[in-house]
Amino acid sequence: METTITQIRPRFKMKLNEPREKVMERIKILLKKTPDHINGKIVADHIILSVRGEELHYWSPQLNFRVEENEYEPGHSVVAGLIGPRPPVWTLFMLIYFSIGGAGLVISIFGFSKILLGESSLLIWALPLAFLFMLTAYKAGKYGESLGKDQVELLKGFVGEVLELRNI
Repeated sequence: METTITQIRPRFKMKLNEPREKVMERIKILLKKTPDHINGKIVADHIILSVRGEELHYWSPQLNFRVEENEYEPGHSVVAGLIGPRPPVWTLFMLIYFSIGGAGLVISIFGFSKILLGESSLLIWALPLAFLFMLTAYKAGKYGESLGKDQVELLKGFVGEVLELRNI
């Protein structure tokens, strides 16, 4: 499972040469034996892995994946998922991005309108200011991502063990 620095929520997809039921049984068995620092739960065909205990912090990641029957190859399965921030963190950053973007857009439109009418307006500076705030939020997210990097590798390693993959 290769991830790059530009991906905010890296996704992965793998084909397995086993039926979905067998993979799900193996996952259920291994989730019962999870280490103390990993929390795993199954909701239907959806598996959620996260960090817990003393290692849990605001920037801790969450790994979600699902196991489906491969519709093109009967008897095989497909595992697809993503790694990203926990839902409260993701929601907060989306709220910040949309708020800054929306406010910057509305204020800039108002400022441009005043300029087109021949009046002077300092509101035009909202556009670069909004861009600066967006950049700050992006850098804060990247900083948080770097704090959770070791935990991402821990969760990826657990998925590799669950799916009996050597290099994930």
